[in-house]
Amino acid sequence: MGGVTAMLLALGQGVIVAAPSAEAYTPSAAVKAAYQARVIQLVNAQRAKYHRGGLTSTFCPRWYATRWSYHLATTGRFYHQSMYPILRTCRARVAAENLGRGNVSPERMVAAWMASPGHRANILDGRLTRIGVAAYYVRGQWTIATDFTRS
Repeated sequence: MGGVTAMLLALGQGVIVAAPSAEAYTPSAAVKAAYQARVIQLVNAQRAKYHRGGLTSTFCPRWYATRWSYHLATTGRFYHQSMYPILRTCRARVAAENLGRGNVSPERMVAAWMASPGHRANILDGRLTRIGVAAYYVRGQWTIATDFTRS
């Protein structure tokens, strides 16, 4: 991952590599964007597997996901936001949200959602057409908010 450096200490014949703590790692904007894009790609792959249309990343659900994942990541709290503002502001008829937290890849995050009946239902809901994904890496773990809508 970009920006991660290891410290090398040479002691006689051996070399000791000390990995940086997860606390010290801060992913670049490109790593964060790639993580978010991969979540969308994997969600759409699951939808295709079950003969659902793909979701389009759009500003309004992405704005709510960004705001919410930042709040959860920086406060350490973890709960769903109200969908009513999303319904109103995004002029949506349907809204849903998946949250995730952990030091895991996008593949593991989407797999965990697919193993959870409620999260799986959101991913495969044929009424939903738009998606917004935001991920923040704080205190050694990703906090992901994924908001879905249909206008």
